[in-house]
Amino acid sequence: MRKNRRKSVLAMALIALLLLVTMTACTGKGKEEKAGTVDPGPNKSGTEEIKPVTLTFLSAWNGGGAGFPQDQKNNPVAQKIREKTGVTLNLESITTSEVEKLNTIFASGTVPDIVNAPFWSTTGGEGQVIKKAATEGQLLDLTPYLDKYPNIKRLVTTGIAKDFAEFDLNSPDFKGKTYLIPTETPDGTPESIHNWNYGLFARGDILKALNVKAEDIDTEDKLYDLLVKIRDGGFKDIGGKPVIPAGTMWNGWDYGQFLAGWSDYSISDFRKEDGKLIHWTQSKDYEAKLLYMRKLLKEGLFDLEAFNNTSTTANEKLTTGKLAVFGAQPMLADLQKTLYKTNPEMQYELLGPMKNKNGDIRTQVEKPGRSGFPVLFLSANIKDPDAALRYIDYVNSEEGRLLAYFGIEGTHYTMQNGVPQWIPDVKKQFDENPDLKRDAGLNFLPGRFIGAFSNEVTWPTPEDQKTKWQKLEESFSAKMPIKIIDKVSASYLEREWPKYQEFISKTSSLNFDDEFKKAFFAASDQEALNILHSIQEKFRAAGVEEMAEFVAQKAAERDDVGF
Repeated sequence: MRKNRRKSVLAMALIALLLLVTMTACTGKGKEEKAGTVDPGPNKSGTEEIKPVTLTFLSAWNGGGAGFPQDQKNNPVAQKIREKTGVTLNLESITTSEVEKLNTIFASGTVPDIVNAPFWSTTGGEGQVIKKAATEGQLLDLTPYLDKYPNIKRLVTTGIAKDFAEFDLNSPDFKGKTYLIPTETPDGTPESIHNWNYGLFARGDILKALNVKAEDIDTEDKLYDLLVKIRDGGFKDIGGKPVIPAGTMWNGWDYGQFLAGWSDYSISDFRKEDGKLIHWTQSKDYEAKLLYMRKLLKEGLFDLEAFNNTSTTANEKLTTGKLAVFGAQPMLADLQKTLYKTNPEMQYELLGPMKNKNGDIRTQVEKPGRSGFPVLFLSANIKDPDAALRYIDYVNSEEGRLLAYFGIEGTHYTMQNGVPQWIPDVKKQFDENPDLKRDAGLNFLPGRFIGAFSNEVTWPTPEDQKTKWQKLEESFSAKMPIKIIDKVSASYLEREWPKYQEFISKTSSLNFDDEFKKAFFAASDQEALNILHSIQEKFRAAGVEEMAEFVAQKAAERDDVGF
């Protein structure tokens, strides 16, 4: 009896050992996963074959297709991702309004499998549209999948401001469900917050001809004087046609840079003015902003088409040097391969930096985590959600990020002491022609799929390997360092106001910015002010002053609120 029991135990041990060896051989856990198989996650065992699948992807950003490779499906990065995940993406982008496009896909029920779109807040703009779609069941609830895809789970919790996470990303209206995957978020450290270097940039050759130092132009009065000199100076673009003294990129982005003198370091929708707290729509500063912009337009100092520019038109004006001064980011990705190659003397210089109303430089304001960012979401009707999530999870793995930023090891880069380094000939080609880098598939993933990460922190570029454009971008950041305010935004206190939903309902159809821009082109200053005062009055009628009083009372009860 004892002998038989011993034989039974030995037999079971041998069977267990054989099973362990078989499973190890199949899964290859000690090595990189075999191409053609995928680990199905903790809820299953063994491996399953990757089935090829094609998914639709929409970049719901005006001009968002600029980073798409010419060959979407067979560039080196796409091929490697397909090998690892089985997924091929059909990429689509827009050159129109983001809100308009989102409204269209949701109203028509034609939501692509994966969408990347702006998500700045759930109380207006794109975020409000996305939130409505989520609560109406048009977005896939990702909650059941998060444990299966740890890199996605990390994205929904890392590098996000705690108040934004609570009230927007995980809106109470979502009832505990997760619909959105943040991208372009920092890795949780202040060093990883990206500096976008917004500002005003002027053509260097024009400044030189006028004997003007870029750093001296730091107020609206000085800017006006400069633009007058440019208008009267007879300056030309690369085609020999008169320049436009000042302008923006598409749809007026970002005309606010020309109005920096009425800005402040703000993290909420509320401002302190004349000894009391007000909502931003009620600020008297808008009268001064309006009249200043009207002066620029009326005197031929600002592009009359700026607020209707498509991305194509705006880029043409930018890359031909037609804009003597523009307000936005430095736009180096476009300029380094166009204007700066043909006419390097026209290289734009950062003005100022411009000063805000308190005399401080106008710069990017952040909380320790990011508030508002691009997000990915999946259609509720997607046929293969695991394929989409497998794709997103993979490109956010260590291996996937290397692929997204550096391409194929041995082809585009080598690893040296654990750090990826471009192969010199490849780097030279990419530096000389950035389109080659784009078409290798090395542009579209970082900006639209990857979050909770900073390539600059993880893989800092050695000084001797930085391009002159990287050094130029860093020089802008050094002049305009990020301002971090570690406070809870006062905007979240308004949501405790008993009449908040009533206020949102009454103001949902109001578009302050559209009315403000409409006032730029009114027949007279008085008519322009009437348009401004009319939209301000509509917000007052909706209860904005009572809301501001409520927020002021709530803020007085705590010491961690920032405005």
